[in-house]
Amino acid sequence: MTILRPDATMTLNGVKINEYLLTKHNPIHIDMPSFSMTGKIIGVTVHNTDWITVASGTTPAEQYTRATVNNNMKDVRVHYYVDNVCAWQNLPHSLSGWHAADGSGNGNRRTIAIECIMSSAYNSVDKKSEDNAAKLAAALLKQYGLDINHLYTHTHWLNVRDGRNGTIDQLNTMYNRYKMCPAYILPHWAEFKKKVQSYLNAGSSVAPSTKQLYRVRKSWADAKSQLGAYSSLENAKKVCKVGYSVFDANENVVYTNGSQFTKGQKVAIRANTPLFASAETTSVTRRINGTYYLYDGIACKNGRYRITTKPEFCGKTPVGQYVTGYVSWDNFGVIG
Repeated sequence: MTILRPDATMTLNGVKINEYLLTKHNPIHIDMPSFSMTGKIIGVTVHNTDWITVASGTTPAEQYTRATVNNNMKDVRVHYYVDNVCAWQNLPHSLSGWHAADGSGNGNRRTIAIECIMSSAYNSVDKKSEDNAAKLAAALLKQYGLDINHLYTHTHWLNVRDGRNGTIDQLNTMYNRYKMCPAYILPHWAEFKKKVQSYLNAGSSVAPSTKQLYRVRKSWADAKSQLGAYSSLENAKKVCKVGYSVFDANENVVYTNGSQFTKGQKVAIRANTPLFASAETTSVTRRINGTYYLYDGIACKNGRYRITTKPEFCGKTPVGQYVTGYVSWDNFGVIG
């Protein structure tokens, strides 16, 4: 396969980004994720993959992208590959990746994946790759209004998957026999975090758009459903029908018509669905399936709804006695 040419280039926090999305370029029909992350992004997950020698005129990030297109990366799908020169974007932020080995957990389904290409030598080239990854991570965190506590390692999601408890950083660095990743950054994770924080503190990392437009669609990926694009957020809200959302220029949901779900509504929870104790926690209480009812039908943070086991429990207090937990709406199957 010839060296790829990006569809677009841009700069985030001093890192050149070459956009080559698998949603547009999939000539041999490799398997692709289909879960939407629109409005649900909770952080950035950092990985390491090994340094490779490449031909003149290209970089490792391009070659890893090319290997993915050619189906040589098995089932790995990440948003960005980053080397010492640049980054290549493989997935839009609106689409989940396959990178965290946690199935339908928050790692795969709710974080942007950065693969930093390095070696164990930790030489000047490796350090430049790491620096570019830190700059990109800071830019992405800032873009989604997130702080340093939303920076995760691959190992974090493995520990969550395996039912371990601890603080975010304890889970980020805690030993996991399945994999310790990012292997070359984990030994100095605290220093890497400080570097990301310094870039977070260093002013705007995303070039401002010349004009903000708010688009009304069922989902960002479903462009055909668009009802219009408006420079005024209030005007966009006025035309937003049930089942539709308003998206800003960065594909973020800024408003959703709240009438999609109602108090007491019966929902079929899909198998192996994570149940959370609150709207914000990333720790899974347990995994559930079966028929439940929406406690009040009110959307909470991260797209989660409170559920309960019986229709007569809906809306009853004290809340802790009747609410089973919080479930993300995308795990609802057939709705009654």
